[in-house]
Amino acid sequence: MSGDTELIPRDAARRRNGVPRKKLSMGRAADGAQSVGAWLCRIRCLSGWQQLLAGLFLAVLTISIAFADTSTGPILLPIEVLGADGTTVSRSVSLQAGQAESVRSLWLQIHGLRYASQASVQINTSAWVPLNNTTVTIAEPGRTYGGIGGGFSTLVMTLPLTNGTVVGGDNTIRFRFNQTDGVVSTYRVLAWNFLTLEGKKVIPPSDFAEDEPENWTPPLPDAASIQAGRQLWHSASLAASSLPNSPRIQAHCADCHAQDGRDLKYFNFSNASIAARARFHGLSTLQSEQIASYIRSLPLPHPGRPWNPPYQPGPGLDAQPISSWAAGAGLAWVLEKDTDTLPYLVRQGADGTNRAASTPPSLRELARQITPEMFRPDGNLSAREIPIALQLPDWNQWLPRVHPKDAWGPAFVQSAFAAFYDGDMTAESKSKAGKKPSLRTLLAAGQTSDHDIRPVVEAFAQWSQARRSFLGRFSKAEGAWTPELSNRVYSTQLWQLVKTWEMTQEFGLEGRGRDLFGPNADSRTWCNIIPGDAAPAAVHIPNGPAGVGGSALSNEYLTAAWYELQIVLNSGNHQHRDRGPVDWLYVIGGFLDLNAQSHQPEPGRLLVAVIKALQSADPKLGPEDLRQGWRPNDNIDPRIMISPVWTPVFKPLPTEVHQALTTSLLAAWMDKNLQYPLTKHLPTGVPKRPYTQPSAYGDISGGKVWEAARQFRDAGVAPELVQRLQRWGIAYSDRAARIQY
Repeated sequence: MSGDTELIPRDAARRRNGVPRKKLSMGRAADGAQSVGAWLCRIRCLSGWQQLLAGLFLAVLTISIAFADTSTGPILLPIEVLGADGTTVSRSVSLQAGQAESVRSLWLQIHGLRYASQASVQINTSAWVPLNNTTVTIAEPGRTYGGIGGGFSTLVMTLPLTNGTVVGGDNTIRFRFNQTDGVVSTYRVLAWNFLTLEGKKVIPPSDFAEDEPENWTPPLPDAASIQAGRQLWHSASLAASSLPNSPRIQAHCADCHAQDGRDLKYFNFSNASIAARARFHGLSTLQSEQIASYIRSLPLPHPGRPWNPPYQPGPGLDAQPISSWAAGAGLAWVLEKDTDTLPYLVRQGADGTNRAASTPPSLRELARQITPEMFRPDGNLSAREIPIALQLPDWNQWLPRVHPKDAWGPAFVQSAFAAFYDGDMTAESKSKAGKKPSLRTLLAAGQTSDHDIRPVVEAFAQWSQARRSFLGRFSKAEGAWTPELSNRVYSTQLWQLVKTWEMTQEFGLEGRGRDLFGPNADSRTWCNIIPGDAAPAAVHIPNGPAGVGGSALSNEYLTAAWYELQIVLNSGNHQHRDRGPVDWLYVIGGFLDLNAQSHQPEPGRLLVAVIKALQSADPKLGPEDLRQGWRPNDNIDPRIMISPVWTPVFKPLPTEVHQALTTSLLAAWMDKNLQYPLTKHLPTGVPKRPYTQPSAYGDISGGKVWEAARQFRDAGVAPELVQRLQRWGIAYSDRAARIQY
């Protein structure tokens, strides 16, 4: 829960980030922004030396508004530190002498720290201190995933302070953006406080206030400026970065973002951050303000924040409007440890609901509440409602670092992969794509109520296949990968993911699961596997220096995060077919790969995946349907609970909890098997369907579970349940031998 120990109710979690905040009507700041906008409008009417003088005045005015807050009112959060190298932002607070003397450290929650030389902090006249993994202590679980420069975009950290750093009376804290790495141009201090030796926060919550997006207005509100911003969004020539001699790029703003800019509006990127990023890409101050004005004027829902990971699961999310789903449950629902997931998993398994609990049961108390109902294959667990300790990627991590047309040039522009998206094709790409309409054309045609949109599922599948074919020519043997190649390949995957989000939002697909998949579909869902396809492992990007993020840990974190997002967005809608749309053995096997790098077992998150795997088939289809029905030999089976390979993953669980989970999983699995006679499990006259198990996962799938009877007994499973397993296994083996199956 990123700095707090109590569970935060869903409504509060949407707005809060580590410390309570109250709403603040930002009259002064809004008035300042309006004044800047008015001046920009007037400057365009001046000429010569008048524009120069007005521009200088405007620069001074802008700096005074953006980079200082020494008022006696509430301390405004977040603190956005953005712009040119060396940019400094300050906040001031007054403390009593006794409060100041008790301070021993600075507590920070920061979004967007990606490298060691990015940020520094100064308190009063003390020396500037760089924020890196040596100078600060990163809180878990962020530390496990690499801390600063690792997987998590938002981190909680503490910086020790020497006596006398904080004084009685006024204190000023300054944050500096030291320098860009050519990619990053911003970080945000979401919350901060001083801590006593006992870890108590010194500044009361009432002293902080949140900058509410509802109060934001376009910096240039006139229609001409907004229209100019729209044109710039689609056509402005951009530089790759703000570094000296940075090359021009082919991509425009609309190419890497949602085509209409709705992502920046939806996630409430501030005017200042939009303008700063536009300047980072070589645009003028006026052009940057025009783009910010265009984004701010979009009449679209905007429940998200830049730091809240899209679709982060949490209780109550399904009860929110469908338009709020992408905003996620908020950082408050990123749990401090994985085992905190279990109470929510057990509760939803018991009664089909989930809700925030002020006093969740202890793990040992939980053991009595675990039943086979939790694992029932005919059930429908909502992974969207189960909070986890894995922080999913934020929106910046969705965005490609390089657009495919800058990465691959004409090879991409002329490809069927490009043509499938929007149909803006060359003659060569048209011939490769055939007569199929582009996805955007197909979706636009499907907006009428009587239109069958089921072909959209296959169209997305074809687009995924086009990507695989396109990238296949660039994939290398493991030793031939370089950081540059990994960046280009991974960015191409992300480009497809962002464009999928764009179309899903623009054409309202998330709430049409039952139109796409039938009555068994989830109430909210995606209709493709593109989130999982964004994983580095999907294209065999290797771990190590050539991997995404430059380390095995970062590479495995991103693979795990995108696979987790796939489970949340589309686990198959009970239409499993062979090993698709989600290859559950491969996805679940990835937990071992991440654990090998993080040394952070995740039994709670793993069990969510196991349950969704068990529930992947249509409950109306039995094992006689060899491709789509309940096929226990082709899925994860209960041996995952007693396999020595998986023992380290379940190590955090008390013995009685592990015993209850093992018993309940085996019982639910057996109950489902016994719904069908052996003649359906092993039909005659039907050729055995070849199904190759990944060799690494043979101990948790592939049949003959009954041969592990002794291990189940040793794990504390009731003898009568083990005997039932053995009897079924003997009968199964006997029939298989008789029909030579």
